[in-house]
Amino acid sequence: MRNSAYNFIDKQAAMRKYYKQLNKDTDVTQITVTNHTNDIRKVCLWGAISCVPLTDPMTLDGQVKATIAVSGQPQAMAYNPVNDSFYTVNQLDNSVSVISSTGVLVTTVSLSTSLMPGTTSPVDIAVNDNPNSANYGEVAVACSVSDEVVFIDTTHRITKRVTTDKRPVSVVYNSFDDCYYTTNLVFGSISKTCAVRRVNNLPRIEQARSIGVNTDNGDLYVFSSFSKQVQVFDTLGNLRGSYGAISTDSVQFLFHPLEKTMYILSDTLGQIDVVDTARLRAITKIKLGNTPVAIVYNTHKQLTYVTTRDDQKIVTINSKRQIEERFDLTDFNLGLAISTKEDIIALSNSNNDTVSVFGNQSGPTVTVNDEYYEYREDFQHNPTLISHLKIVASGEDRINALQLIEKSAAGKESCQTLSLSNHQSPQNFGNISEVFDIDGDIIDGHSIWCFKINPKQVVTFLIYHKQFEMYNLLPEKSRISTGVQMSKGIPVSWLDNPKDEPPNEPTY
Repeated sequence: MRNSAYNFIDKQAAMRKYYKQLNKDTDVTQITVTNHTNDIRKVCLWGAISCVPLTDPMTLDGQVKATIAVSGQPQAMAYNPVNDSFYTVNQLDNSVSVISSTGVLVTTVSLSTSLMPGTTSPVDIAVNDNPNSANYGEVAVACSVSDEVVFIDTTHRITKRVTTDKRPVSVVYNSFDDCYYTTNLVFGSISKTCAVRRVNNLPRIEQARSIGVNTDNGDLYVFSSFSKQVQVFDTLGNLRGSYGAISTDSVQFLFHPLEKTMYILSDTLGQIDVVDTARLRAITKIKLGNTPVAIVYNTHKQLTYVTTRDDQKIVTINSKRQIEERFDLTDFNLGLAISTKEDIIALSNSNNDTVSVFGNQSGPTVTVNDEYYEYREDFQHNPTLISHLKIVASGEDRINALQLIEKSAAGKESCQTLSLSNHQSPQNFGNISEVFDIDGDIIDGHSIWCFKINPKQVVTFLIYHKQFEMYNLLPEKSRISTGVQMSKGIPVSWLDNPKDEPPNEPTY
């Protein structure tokens, strides 16, 4: 046992000494390869001249279909582009569920320490979708019983709680002024919350229920279930006009990004009023029927999606304001959200406490760090001599072999396979291979490294090398005559030219 301990310490000391000298004598390049699939993938690095692909295929198209159990009657939904996740508020559970675009429950954010159902009662949610905002990706949740708006950052941490008037029922984010607006049903007030302060500068609207935003100019559309009208205000609280009367109790808003019109969805009327935002007049009405309850714009298909509860369908509307298709749904009740990155839809059902995620997804099979392609191009023209290779892999599954392929200019191919099981790190603390047998090999445009990466694995190659500057091997006159650009300054002889131009090419 004592001899083993001494042997281990000796190896550790030898490796430290070796790496100290290695870092002094060589450059180091890091290449990180990630397998995003559940399958083993063959990966090939380098090979710039033969244009060898990183892997085949580079991308995969697939379908996502999942039903996720949540708790406490999920209500409204929203999509967050920053972390590519869907959010749903759970009214009776006093929580927010975060679900990935692949249909996996990421986390549940509790909004209350009380075990009593509905003590905060979250009913609506809004996402800061402005990339220019300092709080891009922040989520605001309107809580109708605790009379507050709770803010959650992209790490799922509650950052602040802002008190509103009685019974906030609807919240929106306005990218025009980087503020949130909340309608409070009991007192008819509208709470405005900005990054550093809370401001109330909008008039009271009796039974103000739902609110929408014209994202072009920041105008606010507020529906009153008392007056049955939609009143329009600018961000300073000035009344621009009104639209109505709408004989319904519930309205949803969607500003159409291409048409620049406001879609006003009425549930009991079963229709959409398409409103001219300049004149505040209806351009047309789209008849839907069957209690439409949610409306979202699908950026991938440039279609408006509306869910109808009674017949459990999704209705798609094109740019000509015509109904294109009706898709059957199951287990839908209230909330709807669509990813802006993939054609993926999420629906909430408060009757059975579930969220359904489905759609088409396209993604890379294997990726590599961005700098890799720059290194590959550089090594093609300026080969590098390898002094040492260290391979670090995530998880317990090892990279068993590294295949070294060399193709000559005449097309002759030689292949050497290194068994990495013989190169496990003497430290034995991680999935690490110290590859000494590769010392003296060259990476250029003809060399190719191939290996098999395990499912969901990340493999990092640390390459210690000395690079040739091929340009420096040419005689100075040859550099000028060939017109090759230097990467390290200009030739000394050019400095003698009064016009600061390269001399004329010599004649032979």
